[in-house]
Amino acid sequence: MALFARKDQLPIPPKDAEKRTTVCQYCNVGCGYDVYVWPVGKNGGAKPNENALGVDFTKQQPALAGQAIVENMHSVITGKDGKQYNVLIIPSKDSPINRGNYSIRGGTNAQATYAPTKPTRARLHHPMIRVGDEFMPISWDEAIDLIARVVKGVKDTYGPDSVAMKIHDHGGSGSGFEDNWAVGKFFFIAVGTRMLSIHNRPAYNSEVWGQRERGVHELNYTYEDARLADTIVLWGANSFETASVFYTEHMLANFQGATEEEKKKEYLKGEPIEPARMIIVDPRRTASLTVAESIDKSRVLHLRPNLGTDYVLANAIARAVWEKGWHDKEFIQRRTDLKTFEEYKKKSLMLDVPYDEFISRVEKLTGVSKADIEKAAEWIAKPKSGGFRRRTLIIYEKGVIWGYKNYDTIAAIAQLAALTGNYGKPGTGCGRQGGHQEGYVRPHSSSRAKLVGSIYAGGPPPNIDEYVKNDLKAKVYFVSGTDPYLSTPNAQEYKKRVHERTLALTKYLSEYSGFAGEPAGSEERAKRILEGLSKTDGLFLVVINMYETEVGRDAHVILPAAGWGETPTTYINCNSRLLRIADQFMEPPGDAKPDWWIWGRIATRMKELYEAEGNHEEAKYCSGMDWKTAEEVFLDGANEFPNNRVPEEDEAMLPAECYKGVTYEYLRKVGQKGIQVPVRIDPKTGQLVGTKRRYVHRFGTPDGKFKWYGTDPWEPDPKKFYPPQITKYFKNGNERRFPFWFTNGRTQIIWQTGYNDRYLPEKVYTLPMPYVEINPVDAERLGVKSGDLVEVYNLEGNVVALVLVNDAPPPGTVFGLMYRWRESLNHLTTSYTDPKTTIPWYKASRVGIRKLKGSLESVLKNTSLLPNNSFI
Repeated sequence: MALFARKDQLPIPPKDAEKRTTVCQYCNVGCGYDVYVWPVGKNGGAKPNENALGVDFTKQQPALAGQAIVENMHSVITGKDGKQYNVLIIPSKDSPINRGNYSIRGGTNAQATYAPTKPTRARLHHPMIRVGDEFMPISWDEAIDLIARVVKGVKDTYGPDSVAMKIHDHGGSGSGFEDNWAVGKFFFIAVGTRMLSIHNRPAYNSEVWGQRERGVHELNYTYEDARLADTIVLWGANSFETASVFYTEHMLANFQGATEEEKKKEYLKGEPIEPARMIIVDPRRTASLTVAESIDKSRVLHLRPNLGTDYVLANAIARAVWEKGWHDKEFIQRRTDLKTFEEYKKKSLMLDVPYDEFISRVEKLTGVSKADIEKAAEWIAKPKSGGFRRRTLIIYEKGVIWGYKNYDTIAAIAQLAALTGNYGKPGTGCGRQGGHQEGYVRPHSSSRAKLVGSIYAGGPPPNIDEYVKNDLKAKVYFVSGTDPYLSTPNAQEYKKRVHERTLALTKYLSEYSGFAGEPAGSEERAKRILEGLSKTDGLFLVVINMYETEVGRDAHVILPAAGWGETPTTYINCNSRLLRIADQFMEPPGDAKPDWWIWGRIATRMKELYEAEGNHEEAKYCSGMDWKTAEEVFLDGANEFPNNRVPEEDEAMLPAECYKGVTYEYLRKVGQKGIQVPVRIDPKTGQLVGTKRRYVHRFGTPDGKFKWYGTDPWEPDPKKFYPPQITKYFKNGNERRFPFWFTNGRTQIIWQTGYNDRYLPEKVYTLPMPYVEINPVDAERLGVKSGDLVEVYNLEGNVVALVLVNDAPPPGTVFGLMYRWRESLNHLTTSYTDPKTTIPWYKASRVGIRKLKGSLESVLKNTSLLPNNSFI
């Protein structure tokens, strides 16, 4: 019997099939897709005038250029009327981002849709409460009333900070501006708590204060810049794996010389067009590197810094630029703050240390040679013939964002771009690649949460992982759109402690009045919960998600959320800030609801409870969230943005994701072309205008000048350079017990924690277990080969993983798949966070490795890893 159902042919949408415009739900690239929905049994014909695509299927489609339609792009869904409908989700040729291209993620959008005959039937359908060790279905009214009473009760008794959360932030995965505005309004205003954290980190913070506080938002370039750059720098960004279409459609097009005509239009008169170069900064040999090398190895430079030393390397490249006289003197003089520049020269460039001595220290710490440092400086900044400035686009991501000393690292990279004049011009820019798409709009001026930024802006923010683990002031914990049992740093210890606290409350509920039963009804149950929270170290856990998740096993209430395609959603992609609508094309399963609806109903019920007791002041803060449609939420969020009727010269003063004036009608009209945020209303014409490229005229500081920053001092001796969470591995014999550096990352096949992908059999079969990559030198020493199973362990936790032997990691370093539901490699990461930002260091720890008996083959003989069963 075949593992997967195969189709001999795919149905063709008829001419009258319903068409919707959408955007992929996954990575930062934001590929555009077209959705066609039509009744099962009513198919179109093969001739172009017989189908909705206008394609002649009587002829073979041209290779690569034809309309791509594969099995994974088709599914059958059940409509609101109970009838079955075909759904075809294909890459849009109208999208300027993907131009008909797609990745393995977006190519399976249709397979991820809910269907009662597929593994996605495991979707949550109804609200549930825990009764002992089981989950029982309840109505929305009961669930909302219970949560509202508990939240109100702990807030009134212990203060707003007794309520904590870890929730999706920004866009993608079905949560865009609408859900983010709702969740922000609930926690920032209705509750007013400061105990906030973002899905992939233990605090509520920007990952890039080091750049923002220079006056530069991290999303400032456009996809065209990747097509126009002389040099593309990928710093801790494995774009082929994690931004696949951005890499293949735009970066590679430039690298292969296919964008020369575009360069002729954008470059200055007489400016030479040279073959593009690529610098990849990553300790590991990545797919992004090997693909580029296969085209022309001479135009690819690979820098492999030791883990955690990126900010030293970035400053060293900048120092080499300075020494060679390649810095952009005119740009520095005209567009940057010369007072703070003095601090940068002293602390970051260390100009008081002789150059050769400085570079020698850098070589010792980073492991990168002087020759490669100077070559990188040359490729980034050496003027072209005729004195024209080199156009360099620097893209960084989690490899450095989640590195050691987050603030100093991001500042160093951002300042390297400023030193070389690479902002605000075609083919330049410095910013994030992005992990997912963005959709950030939250209350700030009206917030009661008292948000803080980095240590230089009232922060750093509190560490919520530590708070819910160890501080009994935390009474209620919301987890939504994420699974911290897999994704948070030091996950094994976090999971253990949250489990203990939630179990304490569960046991208390089961001891109700000396009987085996539990309180009946939401009001009595809420009273018992509040009593338990006062008498035990318990934690009331509410989980909101599309599926049952690992953290959901310990929840007291689980609420079913609508997903992508089941409610209208808006967000922007990262490489261009392109705002579009991902329209609804199907109903959510059962009684699942959009996140914005859930938060709005909890707040509204709290308002009713406050009004009933005459507390009109608190009731006021819970008002205005009884939304009926997604667009109501979208427009409500727009009111948070300032007046955007400003000239082009002032775009830098607008919030990066400002969409004020945009409506659903407008987005449906412009379709895949969208509009680039920040959106302005032109003072002369009154028309909506997008922003193609940021910081052409000024930076986002009061005086418009780029603000420099001086890096902290550093030691070239690794045993003195690293924090205690790492140096403990160099003491008391631990260096022998844990001889390997460990780092981690993602794969193209599985998206994030695999919340959808675990229900797609082909993906699970392709990647049946979490894996570690081991260099052949180390594999020989350990006596392991590809396909073996090993236990990877350290002082933080342990994981069983599959071995892949290759030369991707250097000898002495092991790479592991970051997220997978069978095992989380985050069990091995430390609890270190940057004291300036509370951003964690996922990317380094030390481990030991022990070979296990048997192999993957022996496991597969007795175990099915395919999605057959759900938790409940």
